[in-house]
Amino acid sequence: MKLLKTTAVAGLLVASSAVTAVELSGNVALTTDYVWRGVSQSDNGVAIQGGFDAGFENGLYAGVWGSNVDFGDSASLELDLYAGWAGEFSGVGVDAGIIHYAYPDENGSNFNEVYLGLSMGPVSLMHSVGFDTGSENTGDNDFGNYTDLGLDLGEVSGVAFGAHLGHYDLKDGGDDYSDWKLSASTGFIGADWELAYTDSDADAGNLGDERVILTVSKSL
Repeated sequence: MKLLKTTAVAGLLVASSAVTAVELSGNVALTTDYVWRGVSQSDNGVAIQGGFDAGFENGLYAGVWGSNVDFGDSASLELDLYAGWAGEFSGVGVDAGIIHYAYPDENGSNFNEVYLGLSMGPVSLMHSVGFDTGSENTGDNDFGNYTDLGLDLGEVSGVAFGAHLGHYDLKDGGDDYSDWKLSASTGFIGADWELAYTDSDADAGNLGDERVILTVSKSL
């Protein structure tokens, strides 16, 4: 995940810490392929990922997340900064925020999004919209919007099943495409394990083809 400006997050944390308790958490993961929105970001290779989050009692949160990437250019690291608010109204979960996707070795690839997510029971829906801060080469409203529909399929013998369907309206950034995913996850020997099948109709060569991914993660 991701933000607009680091200074904005810092200001949010300082202002919030004065009025509410903060809960810090971290995570680390090893995956056989970093697939984002149906397309491999690690050239069909292994990725090591991790991040830190700060959450407040009033629903505000901020964090940072990173992963190695391979796009065939100078980019080798993705670093995402994000901040938002999550809460619930009359049984409907709400999650809204801003995210900045940064590639320190390839600044021309940086972009930004705002997102709004709703959830009720086993169903979740999130819509992300690219926007321009005036300093990015990509990420404005003409670059693309992404809609993500998730479904919790329940649990059997300690294994949780889920499904995902997404659609990327790339506008001036390329041809629109859809992606989908089926997953099974469980806890084992102190870690979280997910086995997932993912595919897309993206025009991205073998980077968007169907594949099976194994991810092992640990909360800190």
